Amino acid sequence: MKEKQLYDPIGKWFIEERGCQRDEYSQGYLKNVKVGDIRPDVFAIRYEVITDGVYPVIHFHGYITEVKGDETGLNGLIGKIVRVKRRVKTSNEWMRGLHSVKFYIAYPTEQVPSEIFEICEKEGIGILRLQVIDQKTVHIYEVLKPKEIILCGMSHSRQRSPGVFENSMRKINYLKQMFQRPSKLYDDFIRPQIEKYRKELKIRQALNHLKNYESKEARDFLMEKIRSKFPQLEILAAGSRILIRLPDRREILSIEHTTNYFYISLEGQRYRVYSKSKIIEYKNSGRRYKGDIKSLITSTIIPHIKTKLTDLI
Repeated sequence: MKEKQLYDPIGKWFIEERGCQRDEYSQGYLKNVKVGDIRPDVFAIRYEVITDGVYPVIHFHGYITEVKGDETGLNGLIGKIVRVKRRVKTSNEWMRGLHSVKFYIAYPTEQVPSEIFEICEKEGIGILRLQVIDQKTVHIYEVLKPKEIILCGMSHSRQRSPGVFENSMRKINYLKQMFQRPSKLYDDFIRPQIEKYRKELKIRQALNHLKNYESKEARDFLMEKIRSKFPQLEILAAGSRILIRLPDRREILSIEHTTNYFYISLEGQRYRVYSKSKIIEYKNSGRRYKGDIKSLITSTIIPHIKTKLTDLI
């Protein structure tokens, strides 16, 4: 089998065994792609969405493989992958795109010589043993695992806005070829998480406007009851106000903070809450009434929300 005929089986192995995605965002692997002054035989990428930081980001993990069609010229094959490895570690285009990379050599053989193992192990290069069955069937065995090399990767700051992200992807040749629609990658994985984070940040800022401990305790009790009983409602912030919306975006309740107390407003009714128990003053059709937050939730707020939700059906 000719060397180039081995590229696709190897690329598919990285998709099946190493999680490199071939989907609506990524092609999974590239063959004979030119980056700067090097041209790897097979180059696969696994992308990973990281959501445990302040902002979500995508990390790109590369797998670079140099291939031979037979067992001749193995020293040349190893020399080439070592040169590629050194170039990747010093090339700005490689360093600023990938967050990590692993290197392999791959060739058909029944037994990998011990000296090849020793050289590759020392250099941190993996070995894929290829077993060619026929022109359509190639079995692939990873007989030596490579060492992962950590690179700088696309910076987090370049992933906070769609224009900067897309421009950065297009400036890096292999990312541009691998990800044909970087805008979709951003819209589906980064934008929703950023919008969610910013929304939650605004809510925290609104909640922090209230300083009185007893009033905060009552407010938190109220919001927890609403969240647990009606998870389908949307909660968002506007300045110092918390707005509760139906799924159709109609507002049904608001919480407005001052420093020492907060107001609950719903359909012309307005309640001023100082604490969780008994120090609640509110007006209803011109009457003043005193009660506690639990009874207010049970007798007024929950029935009001249920009625509004029923109207949507």
